Amino acid sequence: MIIKKPPATDDAFIESNVVKRFSPLARQVLAASGPIISSAAAGMTNGFSAILLPQLQQPGSKLSITEDQASWIASMAPLPMALGCILGGLLMERCGRKSAHLLLNISFAIGWCVLSMAGSYAQILAGRFITGLSCGLVGPPASVYIAETSDPRYRGILLAGVTFAVSGGILLAHLFGTFFRWQTAALLCSLFMIVAYLLMVVSPESPAWLLARGARSEAEASFRWLRGFDPASRQEFEAMVARTDKTVNSGKASEGPADGTSDQNRSPYKRREFLMPLATLLVFFATMQFSGVNIVAFYSIALMKTTIGSDSLNEYLAMLIVDLVRVVTSLVACILLRSVGRRPLAMASGVGTTVSLIGLSIFLYFQTSIPLYRNYSWLSLIFLISYIVFVGIGLFPLPWCMTGEIFPVATRGLGSGLTSSFNFVCFFAVIKTGPTLFATVGINGTFLVYGVISLLGTLLLYVILPETKNRTLQEIEEQFRRGRRKSKDAEASAGEEGPAVAPARIATIS
Repeated sequence: MIIKKPPATDDAFIESNVVKRFSPLARQVLAASGPIISSAAAGMTNGFSAILLPQLQQPGSKLSITEDQASWIASMAPLPMALGCILGGLLMERCGRKSAHLLLNISFAIGWCVLSMAGSYAQILAGRFITGLSCGLVGPPASVYIAETSDPRYRGILLAGVTFAVSGGILLAHLFGTFFRWQTAALLCSLFMIVAYLLMVVSPESPAWLLARGARSEAEASFRWLRGFDPASRQEFEAMVARTDKTVNSGKASEGPADGTSDQNRSPYKRREFLMPLATLLVFFATMQFSGVNIVAFYSIALMKTTIGSDSLNEYLAMLIVDLVRVVTSLVACILLRSVGRRPLAMASGVGTTVSLIGLSIFLYFQTSIPLYRNYSWLSLIFLISYIVFVGIGLFPLPWCMTGEIFPVATRGLGSGLTSSFNFVCFFAVIKTGPTLFATVGINGTFLVYGVISLLGTLLLYVILPETKNRTLQEIEEQFRRGRRKSKDAEASAGEEGPAVAPARIATIS
């Protein structure tokens, strides 16, 4: 009797039966949910001062604060964000993307609990400092983890989920502050960190980070959990391993004698593929912050009273309308990032933001100078909503999306940490100087200044911003190494050569 041996079973096929109930996309969304909820806590931190300060300044408040103290409460959160970004970048490189998220969720929860139990001005500053530091900690790991665990087809929309969560967090903080005391609102914010922590516990570590540490078996298990077991994913992982081995070998070669002329012998932090993304994101973040994107969130109620007038519309209602528009715009940005390129979206956002800011400035000037225009304060709200829409579809989400995708894997931790840190330095400068600008040049003059900065930044981005939509991380790295113009020429020549050269692009991923 002939006994046939059973066909050899593939371990990957056996594992795929275990997780076949959930598609790779569903597992990638699950992995991205933890960082996205943590980013929502960052939005809550940004929006918390808008409901905290008015309650502290009410006549019946147990804590009375001065205008200078109010300014410090508002700016205390942005103050440590830059330091948090550097620490977050170093932490995720040393301990891993997942471990960094687990630690920052604990830090966030502690900060919110300190705020909820604060009974003095110093304790409020301490709580704001801890939550601000946690905002910085979440900046680099969130974008990098999502970029490294998602398929290039879905990377844009998942990364845009970070800014959508920030906008949603601002709305939630304002809603909590509208219906509850600020201590209760802080306690409600802390509950989100428990959910984010649990989601990160069940999510895998980044395959790219594991491969860089030489843990190939763990990296493969993580990659299979995220991306599935089909032949395309097999090829993608092998290309990923080959790229990591090449990077390691080039790093070892650079340790030996070098004549200083080869790019491979230079430090990875001195190469074009690191310096150009760094410069691009520094310009992008400066343009985003100095166009006043966070002024509206931090000083919402005060701005509403001045912009629309206290007799025309309830300022709390107007604040929630603006918050709702911001959330809807962030959702639209997620859809646009799935279908529209980064460059056209950035240009449309920059031009629209500039026009809205300058138009709002001009109208506010007439509104405050000519009594006839005071009855048309609702037009100011329309200009303000237009500004929120245009800044929300491009200038706000795009730099955060690109932080996780345009740096090489070897320099991704430091690069994302530096650019995020610079963003929060600009953040602090804008929030701290906002009241001074309001008092010196008025609301209309402040919006005019932001409009001019938005225009100059948009023109500069037109020159240096590359297109990264639907590109693998390795293709983006090669694009920066060659330069945008040379990359266009290479793509054009590849298109003329036909499909014979197409597989070379498919087989690379960082």
